[in-house]
Amino acid sequence: MLASINGSIKLVRENFLVIDTASGLGYKIFVTNNVSSRSSLGENISLYVFHNINENSQSLFGFSTYDEQEFFELLLSISGIGPKVALGVLNAASINEIREAVLSNTPEVLTNISGIGKKTAERIVLELKSKISISDIRPVGTKSDDLGNNSNIDVYQALIQLGYNTVEARAAIKMISPNVTDLDKKLKEALKNLGK
Repeated sequence: MLASINGSIKLVRENFLVIDTASGLGYKIFVTNNVSSRSSLGENISLYVFHNINENSQSLFGFSTYDEQEFFELLLSISGIGPKVALGVLNAASINEIREAVLSNTPEVLTNISGIGKKTAERIVLELKSKISISDIRPVGTKSDDLGNNSNIDVYQALIQLGYNTVEARAAIKMISPNVTDLDKKLKEALKNLGK
């Protein structure tokens, strides 16, 4: 089974690329709008690939990061979600936005996506809830490489558990003075910011 592909872009369309590999074979790979909009004819590209096989056809889906590919497969694990709908979800929102919608129990974020109705959105949120944790989300004001040492993630988690939504929690954390380093003081300042 294919896991990744590296080659030259022969054709660019809105939802797929044709990539020529060193072996001389050209592969049609369905991609997100983000990947296709950044792709140019003749340039080399490397993508993580999901190989979808069913009774009637085989399709390849390409992603610029392994995180995207993993999340795509996570979406496919939900009953009633096929590859085209899963790709549509990734086109409509960032992985972080989808994770936030799941953790804050706001399926309406997903109903704006073509092909996803209210019941399907609710099913996605329900089924992903047990598979996504708060540590999968990077709060505003932190860098991905320092999440393990940064108390902002703990403040974020505490605010969510207190019933604040993701937008409120992120805004409150962003307003915390950089001089405040103690976790308890950060949480108090965040709550104070939310009270304004």
